[in-house]
Amino acid sequence: MITFQETLDIAERLAEMLKSATDIDTALKDTTEDIAGFLSMLEYSHEKGFADVGASLQYIDNVLIPQLIGIRDSLGAGTEGHLKRLNTAKELAERLVVRLRMLENGAAGDLLG
Repeated sequence: MITFQETLDIAERLAEMLKSATDIDTALKDTTEDIAGFLSMLEYSHEKGFADVGASLQYIDNVLIPQLIGIRDSLGAGTEGHLKRLNTAKELAERLVVRLRMLENGAAGDLLG
């Protein structure tokens, strides 16, 4: 049996979980800015005119790779937990829809108390 209060509680939990979408949006915007900065670093590497291959590889190893790893890690940290919350919200919404469909179809006459 699902009561009106339970339905309201589920809706409130869903609303709270869906706030994660805003946090993901922020993380993606931050990552976009980080990638733009990374592209500037790549352009710099082409314009600099390194003296030899060794200097070029040193720039890649010491600057570009750590920057790229940082972008990847930042994106993961900024989205992982929020994506899990959105998946949980999806599952919760699906369960709620099933219960409400039962009520709509009259399959459970006293389902809503």
